[in-house]
Amino acid sequence: MASPNSSVVAGLTALNQGDYDKAIAQLEAAYQTPGDPATLVKVQMGLVIAYKNVGDERAIALCETLIQHHDPQIQAWALRHLNELKRSVEPKLTTETQQNTDHLSNCTSTPAPVAHTLPLIGQRAKRLKKLQRLPKINLLPLWLLQAGSAIAFFWLIRELLRLFMRVTNDVLVNLPYLEPIQLFYRDPTQFVLVTLLLFVSFAPWLLDGFLRFDNLQPLSFDTLATYSPEACQLLKRYYQRQNWRSPQLKLLPISVPLALSYGNLPRNARLVVTQGLLEQLAANEIATIYATQLGHVTHKDFAVMSLIMVVTQLPYLVYSQVSRWGNKTSYSYLQLIAGVIANIAYIVWYLLCLPVLWLSQVRIYYSDRLAAEMTGHPNGLTRALLKIAQGIATDIRQQECTSWLLESWQLLLPLDRTQALTLSCCQTPTDLESVLAWDCYNPYRYWFNLLQTHPLVGDRLQRLAQIAQNWRLEPELALLNPQIKAFTSRLTFLLQIAPFLGTILGLMFGCLAWLIGGIGIWLRIPQLAWMYGDWSLILGSLPIGFSLGTFIRLNAFFPDIKVSNLESLDLGKFLANPNTLPLDSKPTRTQGKLLGRYGISNWLAQDLILKSNTSLIRLHHQSLLIGIRQFFNNQAYAIEKLIGQDMIIIGWYRRGAALWLDVDSWRTQSSIGRSSHQVWSTLLACATAIWGTYIIWQGNTT
Repeated sequence: MASPNSSVVAGLTALNQGDYDKAIAQLEAAYQTPGDPATLVKVQMGLVIAYKNVGDERAIALCETLIQHHDPQIQAWALRHLNELKRSVEPKLTTETQQNTDHLSNCTSTPAPVAHTLPLIGQRAKRLKKLQRLPKINLLPLWLLQAGSAIAFFWLIRELLRLFMRVTNDVLVNLPYLEPIQLFYRDPTQFVLVTLLLFVSFAPWLLDGFLRFDNLQPLSFDTLATYSPEACQLLKRYYQRQNWRSPQLKLLPISVPLALSYGNLPRNARLVVTQGLLEQLAANEIATIYATQLGHVTHKDFAVMSLIMVVTQLPYLVYSQVSRWGNKTSYSYLQLIAGVIANIAYIVWYLLCLPVLWLSQVRIYYSDRLAAEMTGHPNGLTRALLKIAQGIATDIRQQECTSWLLESWQLLLPLDRTQALTLSCCQTPTDLESVLAWDCYNPYRYWFNLLQTHPLVGDRLQRLAQIAQNWRLEPELALLNPQIKAFTSRLTFLLQIAPFLGTILGLMFGCLAWLIGGIGIWLRIPQLAWMYGDWSLILGSLPIGFSLGTFIRLNAFFPDIKVSNLESLDLGKFLANPNTLPLDSKPTRTQGKLLGRYGISNWLAQDLILKSNTSLIRLHHQSLLIGIRQFFNNQAYAIEKLIGQDMIIIGWYRRGAALWLDVDSWRTQSSIGRSSHQVWSTLLACATAIWGTYIIWQGNTT
């Protein structure tokens, strides 16, 4: 007969391997045998986790017993699991969907949307009982991408600094009593290089300082062990095997589930998680998220990303702090100055993120793969990512805006907030699989994800499902369906990217003009020879080509909106179509509560979200010039000043890498407004055509 201690060890081992039936059998045997109090508590906690994963309601009774324990940490652990268990057995709240109406009174009488979360997906998807190696992969592409991203980032900073120095001196030269700054006439290359080297050297401590705005705290192994013993074992085992110093664990005491890592060397890497992640994820899911962060440390990509984060935090800090101050001041012209400074800083932050977008995407594929290998649990990582998406959407609902942390640190987070918003409409596992099918099967999905910070969620989860299938495990989600044959017309896709194609054709036209000029030199025809070597032909042809492509796409991209063709779109059906392109849109009317940041922090419409009864929908709205006009006219109904109000919106739903709604018009009880995307697109096309023509004309007159 097995001893009590052997049953405990066997039970806990089976629990860590995901063999819950065996764990229950062993731990129940140990529970019936007298033992010391400390061992008894371990057995009870193990049974809670095992019962919870197989859906056995005896877990609730055990949690209620553990709440009475004298140790506060055990009480907190039991209370957290008890709350999760009670939420899982509560009946789903339902709400009657009301039809949209033209009458404004219906907008204000709409019932408050019921907060809904992603469904509890299969908790019994298995993991490996014994870890297996995956085939080795070539890390050279990741290393080359890191080098390329660093070079592009350096070049962009240098050029932005040169532009700032040149514009500043040009302004000073034209102002009376002022002299240009002589230092600004020097080449800033050496200064930029030295500054970036200093930033990367002190990146861990600088980023610690930035996160102290959100009350960054140390996280002990003992505290982590109360949430996930497996994560503790994983970290200790991995660092010992690599002969690294013990990791520096950090905690952000906020409710949204997030994780990130930064540093410059493995020995000073910071692994940061939030309180929400520890409380909302299961023990094995927490371990998989820690494993993804170890993947970034192992592949060394966290060093480049940490440098980028140090630099990008500076303009974002200006944006957040100046906009907060500007919203509080009562002097209108100070608000205008603050708004201009804050939103220029936001544009600089956005531009600085562009050189590392591909690295931000690709490194996640590598870390997901390593996390699956380290834990033997691709299904656990799948569940963890979906719960993080759920937590991000819940946080946006509760705060009624996107937090500064979610946006400014998005390059290091497991998921992007726009992905969480897209998944917010899912209510069943089948909904999840249908919505994620676009990410897996749309033939042009990677094209539409080029400017996103993260890879497509469905694509990531499909790769994890492939790993599970190769290990003969049942995947968490059915994303490996060879019967789905997505097909989208190539002509439709070419029309979708017409502005880009127009730019390429403009470049080809400029090169053809050079060729004709070269032939003119050879034939001694001066009327043609002037074109050879004239850079203005190429530089001017690029915006002209973009303009022509925009005009070609305009009518198809913005179909006419009439009362007769307005309809309430079935969002689930729309998202479930893997063939959809952003061009495939129908005019629609929808209503809900407007969420987002208030005032000058939203002049660029960077954070406008409509909360409907079933989902969160990101809004695209042309607000900057309209907002400035309304500012000077002293009008108080710019859309960024209507945050928190119910409204009816007419526009076009679009599906690309994420879901969004292009706003045409909006209406509340007291105000109306228009976004006029077609007008602004037309003005942009005209402006770029005039600009290109001016460049060519200037080249001919010099």
